[in-house]
Amino acid sequence: MNYTNLFRNILLFFFVLGLGLMLCPNNAAAFSKKGIDFDRMKPIEINAVIQDINVNKKYLIVGEQKVYLIEFKLGSDEYRSAFVDERGDTSYITSLRASKWRGKRVLVRGFKLTNGEIVAGTIKKIRSRR
Repeated sequence: MNYTNLFRNILLFFFVLGLGLMLCPNNAAAFSKKGIDFDRMKPIEINAVIQDINVNKKYLIVGEQKVYLIEFKLGSDEYRSAFVDERGDTSYITSLRASKWRGKRVLVRGFKLTNGEIVAGTIKKIRSRR
């Protein structure tokens, strides 16, 4: 019996087994994240002036509250925060001109998450009474 060939075959077996284990995805990290509890989300409306818009980080400050903008795809459906002006024209975060909205009175409709963060569904510009 040739022990050199046996040792080489065992070494090759463990190398291939180790390489296979390293290439397999580990889904344990995905299951450890907290999910969104949709039953505990509260609908919210904010009627205030936009103080700041950060297009890169996707949030705006309305009535001294940080409101996050959403933009994601789930299957074939797209979900994103919509900006609606007085005429009913809709724009989204990808094509938003922040200077056009900053300082304007808006009605934000969205949800308050269990951790206190607010997520916007629609941001509608409203006319200020003069």
